[in-house]
Amino acid sequence: MRTLTARWVFPVTGAPIEDGAVAIDGGRIFRVGRPADLAAEISQGERWDLGEAALLPGLVNCHTHLELGPLPASAPGEAFVPWVVRLIEMRRGMPQSAQAITAEAGVLALIRSGTTCVGEVSSSGQSLAALLRAGLRGVVYREVLGLDPKEAETRLAEAWAEVRAMQDAARGGRLAIGLFPHSPYALSEPLIRACGELVRRTGLPAAMHVAESPAEVAFLINGAGPIACLLYPAVGCAAPPPRRPARSPAAYLEGLGVPAWCPLWVHAVHADETDCRSMAERGVAVAHCPRSNRRLSEGVAPIPSFLAHGIPVGLGTDSLASVPCLDLWEEMRAALTAHGSSLAAATILEMGTLGGARALGLADRIGSLTPGKQADLIAVAAGHIRRADPVGSLLDGTCGADVLLSLIDGTVRYSQSEVVACA
Repeated sequence: MRTLTARWVFPVTGAPIEDGAVAIDGGRIFRVGRPADLAAEISQGERWDLGEAALLPGLVNCHTHLELGPLPASAPGEAFVPWVVRLIEMRRGMPQSAQAITAEAGVLALIRSGTTCVGEVSSSGQSLAALLRAGLRGVVYREVLGLDPKEAETRLAEAWAEVRAMQDAARGGRLAIGLFPHSPYALSEPLIRACGELVRRTGLPAAMHVAESPAEVAFLINGAGPIACLLYPAVGCAAPPPRRPARSPAAYLEGLGVPAWCPLWVHAVHADETDCRSMAERGVAVAHCPRSNRRLSEGVAPIPSFLAHGIPVGLGTDSLASVPCLDLWEEMRAALTAHGSSLAAATILEMGTLGGARALGLADRIGSLTPGKQADLIAVAAGHIRRADPVGSLLDGTCGADVLLSLIDGTVRYSQSEVVACA
């Protein structure tokens, strides 16, 4: 038994506890409360007094691309499709060794800034190795792309072979392996259906970029716009493959039965009220990436509407190609800015923890300081936290550099300094 005491404890599912404690036993959370309530646990085992610190669940970054590094600087307000074309060009010239180095640095940045669980999209497998070495929890999705309907079976066979190899590498660890059909416009309809058949047959987790940009909306409504005239020629696609028109990206995927097997939609910026109702009925969750959406002038996702319909929402940083850092504290502040008074600070904190766990299908194990859950938790400096507004001041004044300690399954994965047990 080990008990951590701190100036503040943020369970997420309950009110903040001033002068609180968390008892850990066998890698799981045993009890949460005040030291007086945990006197028996404290007397039975080791006590770590963290002093002027705050304890909270490890952050969940439910959408990243750790193998992607920063793009060369572009003009402010660069449109989505020109950005994608530049990204494709960068990836073509990026060897796997460079992807491995970028992924290693990204994983280190995640754990040092308080992320203990991640939803990662991998195109080469390099990020899986880095995440395994760091001991993080989460889902690594193998990306799938392919516009030629005739190549759908071949593309899927390649993806399935890589998924199985990744599963072998991840066996016994904290990472599940999933499938990531890139987006409605980056796969032919036969390949999307084939991905669905594979997921239904194997039970793989699945996620997809959906309704990210106005260009995507225009393309799926009428087949026109910069995706057809700029992006497709850049990838050697002379003519768009046959595709049924739809009133929205969500409606397009609904017509293909995608919500039945792909429960996590990334971005979902351009979803209307009809889409929200359909997503809620189908059990879809959303990964919200406000900084990336702002950087690419994509708009603001209707997060209040999603939450009102009971749609789980987590936060993701996306990649260093569209954001300056992988610090989820910055993402939480960006969400506060984007949604103003329509979202409370406590809601944003939940999105960065339990909401992300729900989005990844892990809410029964992590995301809150709840007895019985895995002891994935972090400690941050708490000198700026105000009694009058503990959650608001936590989000307003905390950054990745304030993380003092990160535990996964009760094991220290990162510490700014040596942790000293108290007698």
